[in-house]
Amino acid sequence: MDILEIGLIASIVILTMVLLVWALFSSLIIIQEYEIGVYMRLGRYKRKLRPGVHLVTPFVSRVFRADTRIQTLDLGRQEVMSRDLAPMVVETIVQYRLAEPDKCILKVDKYRSTLTQVAQATMRKLALMYDLEDLIRLQGKVNEEFSKKMIAEGEPFGVDIVRTEIKDIDPAGPIKAAIEDRIAAERERQATILRADGRKRALIMEMEGRSAK
Repeated sequence: MDILEIGLIASIVILTMVLLVWALFSSLIIIQEYEIGVYMRLGRYKRKLRPGVHLVTPFVSRVFRADTRIQTLDLGRQEVMSRDLAPMVVETIVQYRLAEPDKCILKVDKYRSTLTQVAQATMRKLALMYDLEDLIRLQGKVNEEFSKKMIAEGEPFGVDIVRTEIKDIDPAGPIKAAIEDRIAAERERQATILRADGRKRALIMEMEGRSAK
């Protein structure tokens, strides 16, 4: 055998070893304790992979990892309108977990973005069912309805809504100024009543003092 043949054989052996090592690493999948793997082979869904070590068919397999821990979706400050056409800014969060990762990955494109849009649309529709005063006064009830609607919306694509919270409802523009003026006027009225009551009590005590003399 000449040098060229030896070099060719050595190259084939090295390439074969590289392919074997690559196949070994491609077939060995480790799923963390907080993950679920979605196993695809030749473009078709096969099964879910639980935490631990798994062997899959090399080169033709693909595994999507889904984090099953509770995640928080901060919707930020969203402009909505109440039933009495009062503009306001609502700040909301949604906590969720992936109950069925195969649905999240296979049935929805970018499930987190989809969940954000669904939550924002749900809050806009919900706000239109209440007057501004009721939205502020019944914030706990509104949040319960928001949670129920989000649970129903998330179920079809495998998302379990754990908790929702309306962090703030802030009237916007002239509505906010009008409310602040009304609150200030009410405080001034209460202060006037207290001052008048104080003067009345002082006058009564003064008259009682004179009568005692």
